[in-house]
Amino acid sequence: MIVWVIKLTPFAVFSLLVKRLGNDRNLEESFANIGYLFAATIVGMIMHVIITHLIIFPFVTKINPLKYLSHMTPAFAMAFASSSSAATLPVTMKCVESTGRVPSNIARFVLPLGATINMDGTAIYIPAACIWMAKLNGITPNAAQYIVLIILGTVGSAGAAPVPSASLVLIITAYNTVFNESGVPEGFAFILAIDWLVDSFRTMLNVTGDSVVSVIVTHYANLETTKDSEEIEA
Repeated sequence: MIVWVIKLTPFAVFSLLVKRLGNDRNLEESFANIGYLFAATIVGMIMHVIITHLIIFPFVTKINPLKYLSHMTPAFAMAFASSSSAATLPVTMKCVESTGRVPSNIARFVLPLGATINMDGTAIYIPAACIWMAKLNGITPNAAQYIVLIILGTVGSAGAAPVPSASLVLIITAYNTVFNESGVPEGFAFILAIDWLVDSFRTMLNVTGDSVVSVIVTHYANLETTKDSEEIEA
């Protein structure tokens, strides 16, 4: 049964998209709007990387973030290709341990935990997608709804499975909860159509967060690393 569901999913998504496009009289505007959603998501991820990973991380650990993250290139490539933090986990652990900044016992505890609950990209994408669909359906969110979306995005992302497209159900749930709607929202077919691409960037951001947090945990635990030993000997 599960195999049949997986095999029929592309046809189901295609049918939803065709129905939405067939009822649309202005395709150019529709594709421009979905472009705005993609751009807003990417901008949000970039801001997160700059503030959290390039400013706060070196301030706390006194480590060059660019030099550290350069070791993570294989993990980033795997994350982009697989769209799964769980599938990327073995590569992430190997890359993090190769930096010499994180002891093996810390990496083996923090990284699997992070692959399960640390979903930075999903937390950014859920509010963005909900607000985009609200605007598409003529709803103007108020301040309270923005705050609730942020809370639901943050809490809901922690419960998302580390597999491709796990946030789709959370997006519908958050949208219907905040805007008191039911069923599949209008415009959700467009989100389905671009989710494979957005999911790749979300997973890369999640993996980046996991690798950064492992160093921060090591820093606050005051554990000696291979890199520290090399610097002392030098």
